[in-house]
Amino acid sequence: MNCDRICELPDSLLTQVLSYLPTIDSVKTSVLSKRWEFLWLRVPVLDLKVSDFPDENYASFIDNFLEFNRKSRMRKFKLKYDEYTYDDDRLAGWVVTTVDRGIQHLDAKGFETNMCVREFMPQNIYKCNTLVSLMLVTVGIENPEFVVSLPSLKIMHLEDVWYYDDPLIMEKIISGCPVLEDFVLIRPIDFCNLDVLQFLRVRSLSLRSFRLTFEYSVSCTYFSVEIDAPRLEYLNFNDDQSDTIVVKNMTSLSMIDIDSEFNVKFGGSRLEPGDLRKRDIIRDFLTAISCVRHMIISRRTLEVLDRYSKLVPIPKFDNLYRLQAAVSRSMLQLLLVFLESCPNLENLILRVHLQDFTVSTEPEQDGLTYVPQCLLSSLECVEIRELIMGEETGEKLVRYFLKNSVVLKKLILRLEDSSIANQDSDIFKELSTFTKRSRSCEVIIIH
Repeated sequence: MNCDRICELPDSLLTQVLSYLPTIDSVKTSVLSKRWEFLWLRVPVLDLKVSDFPDENYASFIDNFLEFNRKSRMRKFKLKYDEYTYDDDRLAGWVVTTVDRGIQHLDAKGFETNMCVREFMPQNIYKCNTLVSLMLVTVGIENPEFVVSLPSLKIMHLEDVWYYDDPLIMEKIISGCPVLEDFVLIRPIDFCNLDVLQFLRVRSLSLRSFRLTFEYSVSCTYFSVEIDAPRLEYLNFNDDQSDTIVVKNMTSLSMIDIDSEFNVKFGGSRLEPGDLRKRDIIRDFLTAISCVRHMIISRRTLEVLDRYSKLVPIPKFDNLYRLQAAVSRSMLQLLLVFLESCPNLENLILRVHLQDFTVSTEPEQDGLTYVPQCLLSSLECVEIRELIMGEETGEKLVRYFLKNSVVLKKLILRLEDSSIANQDSDIFKELSTFTKRSRSCEVIIIH
């Protein structure tokens, strides 16, 4: 009965169902019956991994697939090479074909014959009226020889991509994407000095989400990044290499995930009292993002802000209601300084690192005595992760927040060990003796 019902469905609906499967699985349906034998060839989607093929016949498979119904539109082309693929220069040709057939979703992960080789994408990729999402990994893109026109592109993901011939190539591409909403740029580790994006400018009136990762470069090139996106709501900023960082028009920014040393440690100058330029870059960045409501901040970034706070005050984050931070035992006083810049904070999530890999020149504080404004008026929930209660730092944090948080409703302790197995344990009994300034505070233990 079920088989009869499926057979009653029109081909158009069956091919739509098959389009949600990887092509290698779609092909397997050809053995079901005579009707299904060639149905998979009518699916407007090609989704393949080279590793799906035991030998190198994937190329002829793709050629035959694209040749079949070549006048019909392609909705999606997804091809992933693996690290063991031999040199193959046919990817660009297949991209040309799919673009000419009105592709909507293009996802190509290239191969590396060695670190300094990429297959470059064709120029027609810059003039595709139908393209909605573009994901390119481990390939190269050339400077467009004409004005870029991608009127439908909403999602763009560029990872380990080489940019040839023009340091402003990214600005040209983005200017031709009037409805771009989601942009991910993961810059390559440039062992061959071929990353020409010295001046990365992301200017967009439509962009809502942007992730930038730029962790390492062996070149001595001066890098700068500028982000100007008035509708941006989410920013993931992981850039340790740019000497100049300009962020402006962030009035819509709601959430930021920041993991950056602002190039003041590895490869860059240290933040010294006389370094006004670097200090101003950090100040302007913090001021530009000060409207955020949710922040995730790394331990490395907090360490830089520690030095910054000794030179000038950290700008206020009046709208911030949720903060996730990674801290170590030597950074607890810094955490309190940063919390003073968050007067309306309601939720705080801390991940505790017990090992310190940096050597502090500051005298270690004996205790936590300073109480930021948010603890007195707004902080309602604190969660401490990777906590070891028998360790001094963990116990100090728990005592501090219970003792000083006036309106705290929940203190959530996620234990790294199983030191608290039940309510009869010694540590649980000790917790019950801690002073609680907020009588309504509930201590929740998760292990």
